[in-house]
Amino acid sequence: MDLYESVETHRKALPPPGGIQTQGLKQRSFQMRRSLHSIFFICTLLGLIVFCGAAPKLTVGATETVTVEEVGLTFKARVDTGAKTTSIHAEDIQISPSEDPRGQAISFLLVNKAGESKKVSGVVAEVATIKTSEGSEERYKVPLTIIWGDTKKTVLVTLNNRERMQFALLLGRNWLHDDFIVDVDINNPD
Repeated sequence: MDLYESVETHRKALPPPGGIQTQGLKQRSFQMRRSLHSIFFICTLLGLIVFCGAAPKLTVGATETVTVEEVGLTFKARVDTGAKTTSIHAEDIQISPSEDPRGQAISFLLVNKAGESKKVSGVVAEVATIKTSEGSEERYKVPLTIIWGDTKKTVLVTLNNRERMQFALLLGRNWLHDDFIVDVDINNPD
């Protein structure tokens, strides 16, 4: 037995510093660390399962051709990551006067750049107050289903007069969210 082995043997025979109570704390600390490692492992595993199970995002360009399902009208749309909400050109908006228009019936005319138009009836989901150079105006938001390729997505769309805009439909972040990424080199008219 060399000196090191002798010291080790005597050290093991001695009570730990702080007495028996410290040994219990060390054991509980070890068990707690072990539990935390197990929890971390399980969370990591679940994260990988969720990540691996997630559908890949589709890539859209700066502009895309989409269809509004409710009326079957096709629009050349601008994809705008700076716009929170999708916006569409609407004319002849009819709604019953009410203190709170949410939940009220609404009808409007959707018009694309080809001059095709269709009447739509629905319910106001939200109202946005927009500040303009002339003051402020209320804009109604209604749910519409937008089809791009094989993908259908229902989002809130702001009804707006976009007559002077190049695109009658602006696809905002609420349409992009969870499903799409934008590659501005695709379909960029600029």
